[in-house]
Amino acid sequence: MILTKETIDMVKLTKKFGKCYDAQEVDSLLDEIGEAAEKQCRELEQLRSIRTEYYQMKNQISEALLAAQQTAKEMLEQTQSKCDDELTALQQHKITLQQQISSLEKYKILEIEKIRRDLEKLLGDSKSDEASERETAISK
Repeated sequence: MILTKETIDMVKLTKKFGKCYDAQEVDSLLDEIGEAAEKQCRELEQLRSIRTEYYQMKNQISEALLAAQQTAKEMLEQTQSKCDDELTALQQHKITLQQQISSLEKYKILEIEKIRRDLEKLLGDSKSDEASERETAISK
């Protein structure tokens, strides 16, 4: 029996001796009501226990979610910081390489000029020698 107002109202007890109810029926009804009340109290306690577990799990999940969000935020900040540091290092390296390229280009220009002067000297000396030989050949 599920203990509700409707189920209790549906109970019809036999009256004996005019206005008195049959004691056995009353006792039996009280036993049923007591058993139903005990059953519903046990079910209510189980439901309360389940509700308590539910709220504990809900709180644990909420705490875990907040911790995961915080960890993700920290990891994102660390990653961003690391990327910024690496970008700065790469930009510095790029500047250094550009300076080295510029120095090498200047060195290349200087070396080409030096080689040109050396060639001009060699060619100039060789032209002078040829001119001297021609003059000598003409004068003979």
